[in-house]
Amino acid sequence: MTISLKVRVGGFIALVFTVLAVLCSLFFASTSRRSLEREVRARGTALSEALARAIDESLAAENLNLIKQVEDIVHSDDAVLVQVFSTLWLGVAAVPNEQLNEPPDAAAVEHFKRKEGPATFVVTADRWTDIYTPVLLDPHDARIRKMLIGYIRLRISDVEARRTINRAVFATIGFAAVLSLIAMFVLNAIIGKSVLRPVLDLHQAILRHKQGEFPAAVKLAGAQELRELSAEFNRMSSALREREERLADEKERLAVTLRSIGDGVIVTDVEGRVTLLNRVAEQYTGWTTPEASGRLLPEVFAIVSETTGEPHPNLVEKVVRTGQIEELANHTILKKRGGGEMAIEDSAAPIRDRTSQTIGVVIVFRDMTEKRRMEEELLNAEKLRSVGLLAGGLAHDFNNLLTGIVGNVTLAKLYLPADSKAFERLSEAEQATRRATDLTHQLLTFAKGGAPIRKVASVLGILEESARFILSGTNVAAEFNFHPELWCVEVDAGQMSQVFNNLILNAVQAMPNGGKIWIDVSNAVLADGDVPTLREGAYVRIAIRDEGTGIPAEHLPRIFDPYFTTKQKGSGLGLASSYAVVERHDGHITVESPPGLGTTFIIHLPSSGKNAAALSTGEQDVAVGHGRVLVMDDEEIVRQIAGEMLAALGYEVALVRNGQEAIESYLRAREELRPFDVVIMDLTIPGEMGGKEAIAGLLAIDPQVKAIVSSGYSNDAIMADYRAFGFKGVITKPYGLKSLSQTLRDVLHA
Repeated sequence: MTISLKVRVGGFIALVFTVLAVLCSLFFASTSRRSLEREVRARGTALSEALARAIDESLAAENLNLIKQVEDIVHSDDAVLVQVFSTLWLGVAAVPNEQLNEPPDAAAVEHFKRKEGPATFVVTADRWTDIYTPVLLDPHDARIRKMLIGYIRLRISDVEARRTINRAVFATIGFAAVLSLIAMFVLNAIIGKSVLRPVLDLHQAILRHKQGEFPAAVKLAGAQELRELSAEFNRMSSALREREERLADEKERLAVTLRSIGDGVIVTDVEGRVTLLNRVAEQYTGWTTPEASGRLLPEVFAIVSETTGEPHPNLVEKVVRTGQIEELANHTILKKRGGGEMAIEDSAAPIRDRTSQTIGVVIVFRDMTEKRRMEEELLNAEKLRSVGLLAGGLAHDFNNLLTGIVGNVTLAKLYLPADSKAFERLSEAEQATRRATDLTHQLLTFAKGGAPIRKVASVLGILEESARFILSGTNVAAEFNFHPELWCVEVDAGQMSQVFNNLILNAVQAMPNGGKIWIDVSNAVLADGDVPTLREGAYVRIAIRDEGTGIPAEHLPRIFDPYFTTKQKGSGLGLASSYAVVERHDGHITVESPPGLGTTFIIHLPSSGKNAAALSTGEQDVAVGHGRVLVMDDEEIVRQIAGEMLAALGYEVALVRNGQEAIESYLRAREELRPFDVVIMDLTIPGEMGGKEAIAGLLAIDPQVKAIVSSGYSNDAIMADYRAFGFKGVITKPYGLKSLSQTLRDVLHA
């Protein structure tokens, strides 16, 4: 039990005053007793001497009235015994008479035998004092000495005196006690006010400091020393309060900084026990700061090797041992509390005090999941770019070969009756080459994208061709529902075919046990806001619906993300590329997938303003013509078949292999006054001048030149926006007799 300072000081003061009162009382009692003894002795001595002088003659004369004389002389209440002895110490008279024969004190007898020392002899007992005085007879003659004739014993009682002294002592003690209490309370009040109160105020202020509070200044009171102590404490308290406020501000700034940091931060002591986590670290580890405080780092920050699954060495021990910044090896996994893993990278650094001693360790780590995903996407993009380069070269060469095939097939059909078997087989071969052409276009679009080469077309034929191509050999059937007066659209048929192929293929894969695909195509007039990102206007709406199980709701927001797929062997690029193609056509694609009711993809494409019925879906006649045509291509097979087809169409043809030769031939023909009516140029010629460069030279010679750009790279920007580069027409490889004749007719009669 702790006794307060006030109680201890009060108790000490009370003890001091009590001791002083007791000592004073004892001193007074002792003094009074000694004074009583002196008084009794002096009074008894005087009385006994007076008695001795009074009875000397009566004792010498053996007067029988001696007792009466003694009683008359000794009448004091405290004289309890008077004995008169002869020189032989025989009792002669006594008052009271019953004690006549009480023998004298041996010490007194011995004293008077020695005849030395004082004339009287005193014997002190507990309650009385005996005074022995010799009785001398005075002869009344100076020449004769006084003669000893006997002794007197006078017994004086001190009982009453003692009672009187005791009453006086008790009265004195009581008075002293009262004075002591008064003095104690007064002194206690004075000390309490001048000493204890300032000290206790300081004590209370110190206790509040220990509790983290900073009270107002302590009042300056008491002695000068206490006032100086209080003033110094106030200065220290003020300085401490200011430092605590600065520390609190620094802690708040640190907390704000830690909260603002996008990386996880964990702080430990040198023993590896966690002291702090920022908000990101709490999210990553699954531990809060109160839960993690005091725990060892490996328990909170459980990291293992991604490749071996083995726990990593304790970072704190390594940093404390080396005093250097340490970084984790690559492929580190953080195991979250409650399950889950995260790929991270981190570093640990020592925390040092002013003396450069390590007092803790700070670990900073970040989530590498997104970075890895981006790296994988970059790797995939790099692979895709490489595939694109390869695909572009293959498509270019393949389209050149297809141009030779298509050209020869269409030429051969000119020499056969339309109802012959050979004509039918050649038509099927021509259709097959058209499919091969679509595949090369899809390969280029998949690999590199590119602006669409738009032409007015009806989506009917593209959809039917895609459905027939994808559903061939499957247990899935397509059911079409077209608007009777469907509008046309302006699209790149190859790219749009790729979109429909992807959507129909997804529908087939969603129904492994077979089923139906409903394809609805209709006209739609939209107002602003009806469909996100689309402006007000006329559109063609295409809906492709399957009977599959549908797409989970949590996957719907991501199905158009690149590389997102739920298929075990899927690439995650089909829907992403379809989305990109539709967006490049200024359209919009969305998906609806109620649980258990299949999936519907809806596409809106801008209408061209023409009616699809106006377009002939049958074979168009070859448009013959006349005039001079210059053909520039680096592939001999293309030059030859192009020359033969143009000759068959009625044109005069000149063939060159690069852009420089084309410019020279065009200039020479103008000088010879036999100018070319049309120039057909291959866009790209490896290592030499192609159509892109040559058109600038031709325009410099003849601003009205009618040039047609041709290329197997159908995704080139020039092919999509040829007019901006000075061309009047475009024809993609491979091309046949009809497409060549129609393009020439359009350019010549524009």
